[in-house]
Amino acid sequence: MLISETIQAAINDQVRNELANSHQYIAIAAYFEAESLFGLAKLYFKQAEEERDHAMKFVKFLLDTGAPLVMKDVPAPRNEFRSAEEAAQLALDSEKQTTDQIYKLVDLATQEKNYIALNFLQWFVNEQLEEVSSAESRLSVIKRAGPSVLMVEAYLAHQ
Repeated sequence: MLISETIQAAINDQVRNELANSHQYIAIAAYFEAESLFGLAKLYFKQAEEERDHAMKFVKFLLDTGAPLVMKDVPAPRNEFRSAEEAAQLALDSEKQTTDQIYKLVDLATQEKNYIALNFLQWFVNEQLEEVSSAESRLSVIKRAGPSVLMVEAYLAHQ
């Protein structure tokens, strides 16, 4: 096996984390759709797909390195939100948490001098810059729109 049991366990945990993120984004998208905010719903459904793709990248890495995949229970997402801002804030908080999780994986791979894992994880480090930046931008636009979130829909329609 090309990775230690410690890295293997941590990556199996990250598979669960990424799937949990995907479920959370589905719940956020469903909230927006229920509020007839279809542009925002579309963005968050797309984000849910990306998070699932991230989980699958970790799965493929495990299998490519000869490590077993150990699927774990995925915690239930939060399903109710008081506002668009609250939903978007949760998404941003989730991305910041994911960034911390990726950093911990990088730290672990660095400690073990596992350059295969480090090389693989670099893609996620770069991806988190985009993820956090996008989540911050979405939240900022929603905050600027204030109670008139329909303005966000108009903004998205012109993007």
